[in-house]
Amino acid sequence: MSAATTLTWIYTKASIRPRTASIVGIGVVSIAFLLSFLQYCLTRVDLVRLAPMAVLIGGMLLFLLACPAAQRKTILAEVARPSLLAVTVLATVPALLSSLYRGSLYPFEYGLVMLATLASARVLLSGIGFAGLLRAFFCSTTLGMLIVAGLTFSDLIKAASGAQRYYPYYFEPNRIAFFAVTAIPAQLWIASRGSHHRLALVASALCVLVTVAASSRGSTGALLIGAAITLFLILARNQRRPAMTIARSKIAALLILLVAATAFCAAKPALLPAAGDFFRNKLAIDSKARGLDSGLTGRTNGWNTLLDVLPKTSWLVGNGYRTSDEDFDFSVDSGYLANAYEMGIFSTAVILAKYILVLAGLTAVYLTRHRPTSPIPFLIFTLGVFFANGFVHRVLFGYGDPASLFALFCFVSTRKDANAASGSWLLAPG
Repeated sequence: MSAATTLTWIYTKASIRPRTASIVGIGVVSIAFLLSFLQYCLTRVDLVRLAPMAVLIGGMLLFLLACPAAQRKTILAEVARPSLLAVTVLATVPALLSSLYRGSLYPFEYGLVMLATLASARVLLSGIGFAGLLRAFFCSTTLGMLIVAGLTFSDLIKAASGAQRYYPYYFEPNRIAFFAVTAIPAQLWIASRGSHHRLALVASALCVLVTVAASSRGSTGALLIGAAITLFLILARNQRRPAMTIARSKIAALLILLVAATAFCAAKPALLPAAGDFFRNKLAIDSKARGLDSGLTGRTNGWNTLLDVLPKTSWLVGNGYRTSDEDFDFSVDSGYLANAYEMGIFSTAVILAKYILVLAGLTAVYLTRHRPTSPIPFLIFTLGVFFANGFVHRVLFGYGDPASLFALFCFVSTRKDANAASGSWLLAPG
């Protein structure tokens, strides 16, 4: 057997293993997420903004090459499904056409990259599944947070203990807190499976510290809302199952923790009021600029302006991608309102309907077919945090950050992806 024949045989044998292609897919998605996170350490020129998407699109082609022919055919058939194509067209094309009438090419170019991103996300999701997606999100966001916090550790500690807000590089306080809280569900999933659980819990603690240091009320509230939704689903699912037994060791550990907490509070009675005052001051509850009477830190004034202007514009099909930044002298800190202005009421309704169907499908699978190691509740947790934050943060349908890119993967998912989430080889510990 010649050397060329041997190499061909090795390549053929390697390429017919779906697991090999899945590893390639997870690597591509992880790098794209990480670059999307770390881009805010630099001045976001066009090259920096497009680098994560270039990796995602180019990596998607590499992933297809690594797939066996039969799997490649199945994946491409998923991308060409009439229902998915219809939703994608209705959600993106109206704003893409509106972007043609703008003075600059940027809105139209953004729309074209959006179409390529959605197609790439669908291809890669077919190979890695929801479990691989959540694993990639954990690796990239945890590493990104460790890098940023490590490089600005002194600023982080000063911000966590003082009145100033954590503002590393070009992240802005609300953005770094948004990245932190959306990373927590994936970290808890890794911790719950027993693989690298110590690192995952340390990373979660770091993300909580970053959120506190950034003094972001929106991200804090979003995390609580996402946790409440997930807890409600867990309780609802347990109601459908026979009574569950809890290990004695867990009961004993919980009792010891409660007794220790009670004793600590009794020994330090002034600690709780002091902690309450710290968080009240840290979150600027009584501040005139950011307090309860500030109109969500001035956001409501901008929202009223947009709502007054919207009926006078192309409100049905939108004014073009990312045009709210050009048309207003303030940041529209609401993903829902910004999306309605840029992409139109029609496309926004399609996008919201698709996201609702995705969440409904995940919930139905979780309540009826869930396995203990399934990523489904943590996917719902992540999306709950993302959508809650969208009310006060300009995120809903975009690819400018890792959490928004994660949501796009979920947008192009189907019920088949949810059903397969509990059976992937990626759920094996390790």
